[in-house]
Amino acid sequence: MPRIVYIGNDKWSVCLESIIHLDGLEIIHSFIPNESKSLEKLCQDNNLPFTKTQNINDNHSLIASLDFDFYLVIGHPFLLNKDLLSLATGIGFHPSLLPKRRGRAPINWAIIDGIEETGVSLFHLDEGVDSGNLIFQQSVAINETDTAASLIIKVSEVLVDNLASVLLAWPNIPSIRQDQKSASYTEKRSPNDGEITTKMTAQEAVRLVRALNGPYPSAFIVMENGERLYINEASENGFD
Repeated sequence: MPRIVYIGNDKWSVCLESIIHLDGLEIIHSFIPNESKSLEKLCQDNNLPFTKTQNINDNHSLIASLDFDFYLVIGHPFLLNKDLLSLATGIGFHPSLLPKRRGRAPINWAIIDGIEETGVSLFHLDEGVDSGNLIFQQSVAINETDTAASLIIKVSEVLVDNLASVLLAWPNIPSIRQDQKSASYTEKRSPNDGEITTKMTAQEAVRLVRALNGPYPSAFIVMENGERLYINEASENGFD
């Protein structure tokens, strides 16, 4: 029976919920964000040992003391360093069709950039940014009304539907090399990047509002007095 160290965040907490009582595997410890609410409650309600941490790499001593087979990383913002990867390998998740759109804020950028599909990619962990060999991949359509919140739900549904079968097959899982020459990257975003400006088209402004409507600071307009007016819904007609 595979023994797993789970490393995640609240945005994708439904993933841990879907496997926490799965026959055929055992989650022996979970690492969750310092500010976690849903994952903390999930661990407490199910007597799952957990540790709050900002950066998983600060927990080497504890992890080294655990008897486990692999990591499962679902949404942690820091790459596992060489020291942790020397203890065990693992499975990572990224909400894009790798090797395209590796990196930060892929959900937000997918809507901002107006692409018509994103995806779910599960891959073998390595020292690179979302660069490990692929295990599973499936596309997820993005429509013109999707927000970050609705897209997270779509991606989560695909992830949950396929995660268990991948984990239960460990270590006999696919390992398909990514085409490194086709790789592209998205950049980290901050709350200040949510400003709607007069340089934007109506379409660009609406996409920004949709992209930040979810578990993120909303898009905003800076008023004449310097205060921010936050906007959670918009349409192109409203900017004509």
